[in-house]
Amino acid sequence: MDNFEKENEVIKMNEKMKNEMEKSLQYIGMTLEEATEKYESICAENNIETTDDFGLALWRTFVGQHRRSQNKPQNDSGSLTKKVFGFFVALDAPRDSMAWKRRRAGEEYRRDSDNALENGIVAVATQNALGKWVISRYHKGEYQEKTVTNLPNGAEEGVDDQYYIPLDDTERYGNGGENKGYGKPLPVELYRRQGLFYGSVEGGENQMWAFSYKNQPAVEFEPSTFEWLHMLAIPSEERGALYGMTDVTKASMIYNSALEPENSDHRNMGSFNFEDFLVNELTSHLVPLVEIDRAHIERQALPYNERFIVTDGVVCNMNMTPTKNGNRILNITDLNAEFDYDEGNGVVTCWIPAHIEIDFGIGSSVIVIGNTSQRTIDGESEPATINTTGLYVLDRKGSAVEVSQAVEEDYDWF
Repeated sequence: MDNFEKENEVIKMNEKMKNEMEKSLQYIGMTLEEATEKYESICAENNIETTDDFGLALWRTFVGQHRRSQNKPQNDSGSLTKKVFGFFVALDAPRDSMAWKRRRAGEEYRRDSDNALENGIVAVATQNALGKWVISRYHKGEYQEKTVTNLPNGAEEGVDDQYYIPLDDTERYGNGGENKGYGKPLPVELYRRQGLFYGSVEGGENQMWAFSYKNQPAVEFEPSTFEWLHMLAIPSEERGALYGMTDVTKASMIYNSALEPENSDHRNMGSFNFEDFLVNELTSHLVPLVEIDRAHIERQALPYNERFIVTDGVVCNMNMTPTKNGNRILNITDLNAEFDYDEGNGVVTCWIPAHIEIDFGIGSSVIVIGNTSQRTIDGESEPATINTTGLYVLDRKGSAVEVSQAVEEDYDWF
């Protein structure tokens, strides 16, 4: 549903949609009022207006799924979610995917408000003499205007008593698909967590899966990497992807080690070798620690989800005091490689997000999975660092200790 405030309590929809809803009531066991509220919720979740023709397709899908669920045993997972078993190789920290878009919209508005309006980057709102808000936007080159009682969520204070509303200005996705949210207000926030999962669905073959989860459950979902677990998720065989579903995925997750051996879901995975797995399954991502800078440059042309590297080293320093972004710092080095004392190369900084546990100390051997990053200062490139998404301990020594002062993220370890 469009985030613009409705002028009255009755959802505006065409007669075809009203008739469709009334016909479906007997099959879903709802009153017209309950069905109307549900339809409004469906439209809101898909970021479309209740008058959008696509709403009819979404409603039919809901009714069909509702009827199928009523005809299945209560614990049947044959609807959307399936039983998944495996482990996370990597898991990003949750990111607000709207933050950059909203910030960009605000910058464009402050730079040239008329241009931002005409290009569909923002809508603008001004209050009339009756205290109502007149909201204006350009959609596909056409000027549109509507009057509402309250400002929509996400409106930001602008200039000259004007407010601006960041809009979704992506008409089509990179794959050519139509964006149903095009021209609609951007959500205030939308957290997503992405990762890489290895395992099976409903007892099938093990394989690599791209994992994606959104909204608040994704923020609270913090499984360890390289630990076998069971959970419910929505698989897409075609895309090789697993999707977290509302609170279901978070609530269903349980580590295999927490199950009694007698439990029918328990799996004996003692013979599985994680090192062999990484070498055999992620060969193209293996990068020696001393080649991080070169790998960073070479992998920039790859799609984001293919840029990650797998490397290993010995922990030579750590700082457990979180940076402003919540990261702790590990420095790792390759004891078998020649150290460049002139340049200070040979030690790589790894940024460790809060959800990855550090239960080892200096001298431990670790495998690190993550994406590289590199800063440039005064035209000079600094050594590449690793934004860690997965961590596996090969040889644990000691425990995490505070060995240095808190630093900024441009930190020089010497």
